[in-house]
Amino acid sequence: MPACPPEMHARPSPADQPLSLTYDHESREMERYRGLALSFLPTRPHVSRLMATLGIECEQRLGALETLAEQLQRRHCLPVTLARRRVLAEQYRLHLFISDDAMASQTLSYALAFAQHSLQFSELMARHCQLTRLDALLARFVDGKRHECRLLEEVRDQTQRAAVGT
Repeated sequence: MPACPPEMHARPSPADQPLSLTYDHESREMERYRGLALSFLPTRPHVSRLMATLGIECEQRLGALETLAEQLQRRHCLPVTLARRRVLAEQYRLHLFISDDAMASQTLSYALAFAQHSLQFSELMARHCQLTRLDALLARFVDGKRHECRLLEEVRDQTQRAAVGT
């Protein structure tokens, strides 16, 4: 029998919480990157493509978490995907379009800060995870998030240099 029966969606067992929390975190990250992709699309399509790619990476991590949950017979511990996406879409419904270099630079600084927070979250989850095989998956997530931070830092720095040059 699964450790987290369907009626317990809101309260996974302590052992299952890292899986559930990580899934929820990645869902929010995916929606945030999708919103950023839309925000940058009109004036900076290259940044929009980066944000869309980072959102796709979040989606791939979600898929890996779903696969692991099924293998561990803990799929019931994850939020219901469709319902969760509707809630997240409502939360991130407002989109602001990036109109100038200063706004782009500030938005990229915020994106980098969120990515660094996400990296710290993943590092903590990997360090304290006691769920079989989730720790190895989280270690891969940490590597990907480090790369994500470097990419965002590069793009932010390029944008700041462009803002100073104008």
